[in-house]
Amino acid sequence: MAVKRICIFMHRFDGGGAEKMTVILANELHRRGHKVVFCVRYDRGETRRLLDERIPVLDMKVSETSKIRKNLKNVIYLRQLMAKAKFDILLCVTAEMSQVAMVASWLNPGRMPVAAVIHNTLSQETHSFQKIRNMLFPLMDKSMDGVIAVSEAVREDYIRLCRADESHVFTAYNPVVFEEIFQMAGEETGHPWLERPRSWKTLVLAGRLSYQKNHQLMLQALHRLRREGDWRLILLGIGELEEELRQLCRRLHIEEWVDFRGYVNNPYAYFAAADCVVLSSRFEGLPTVLIEALACGSTIVSVDCPSGPREILGDGVYGTLVPTDDSRALAEGIKKAVSRKADKEKLISRSLDFSVEKSADRYLEIIDRILQGRR
Repeated sequence: MAVKRICIFMHRFDGGGAEKMTVILANELHRRGHKVVFCVRYDRGETRRLLDERIPVLDMKVSETSKIRKNLKNVIYLRQLMAKAKFDILLCVTAEMSQVAMVASWLNPGRMPVAAVIHNTLSQETHSFQKIRNMLFPLMDKSMDGVIAVSEAVREDYIRLCRADESHVFTAYNPVVFEEIFQMAGEETGHPWLERPRSWKTLVLAGRLSYQKNHQLMLQALHRLRREGDWRLILLGIGELEEELRQLCRRLHIEEWVDFRGYVNNPYAYFAAADCVVLSSRFEGLPTVLIEALACGSTIVSVDCPSGPREILGDGVYGTLVPTDDSRALAEGIKKAVSRKADKEKLISRSLDFSVEKSADRYLEIIDRILQGRR
C-alpha cells in the first residue's frame, strides 16, 4: 500500500475517549510507515504523553476567547494549511471540528480531500448554537469527501440527521485493544477498595465528569445498593461536574463510599480488579470503556443508551444491558451480574474485534476509497 500523508485535525489532547483513540490510531499508522501530522487548537492535554514523539504536532495556539472568534482563527489557519496541499487527506475528529473544516473548504475550491470522524450520536448532542449546528449538518455532509462513524448506530444516526448519501458514510471501529492492555490489566492499583480478599463489592465507572456520562444515575443506584450491603464506587475521570457530583453524594449520604480518583494512567488494572465495570451514560458513540473492560475480562453492566453498548455487548451476550435513566434497574442489573462468574476468555476474544490492527486496516481501506472517489 502506498504511503499516505494524513493530517488529523482536533481540538486538543484531552483525556476523553475520542482523543485517546485518535492518538492510538495515529501511532499505529505511523508505525506502518505512513506520514501522520496532528493539527490542534492547543497542544496540551492528558493524552499528549501517549503520542509517539516522532509524530509532528502543528499547534494553532488559538486562545480561549469567544467561540466565534476562536472558530474564525481555526478557519483561517486551516484554509492556509489546505492551500499548501501537503497532505493526501484531512481527518477532522468530531462534528465540531468538521464544521470548522467545512467553512475552510468552501474557501479552497481545489483543496485536499476532507473526512469527518464522528464519535457520538449527533442527534443526542447539545452544544452552544445547537439550532444553527443542526441546520449546518446537511451542508457539512455535502462538504465532506467521506464520513467515518465509530459504530453502525452512529452511522445510521448520522445518515438520518444529515440526510446523507449512505455510500460515502463508512463505519470503522475505534482502535481500543492493543497488546499492552493485557499486561497492564495485571498490575496492582494500590487502591484499598480493590485489595483481595475483600468482604465488599467495588464498582468502577470511568468517564469524563460531564452531563453525557450521567454519573447521577450511578450515584442513585449506589444509594440503593448501600441499603442492602457494602458496595463502593470508584470514579475514574475529571470534568466540570465534579463539585456538583460531590454535593449529590453528600445529599445521598454516600460520600464515604465514593472515591473521585481522577485521571489515572492505567485504568485497565482498575477494570480487571473491580467486581463490576458500569456505564451509565445518556448517549455514546462507541464507548471505549466497555471494550477496555472486555479486554480485561470484567463483569460489565451498561445502560442501553444510543449508541454503542448494545453493539459492543452483542445484544447482552457479553454483558448486562439495562434501561436508561432507571436507577432501580441499574442497581438490580449490577446485583445479578456480580452474582455470576464472567467467562473471561469469551470476553477477551470479543474485545479483539476492536483491535488497533483491525481499526488501522479499516481506516486505510476507507481513505483509499475516498481518494479514489476524488480522482
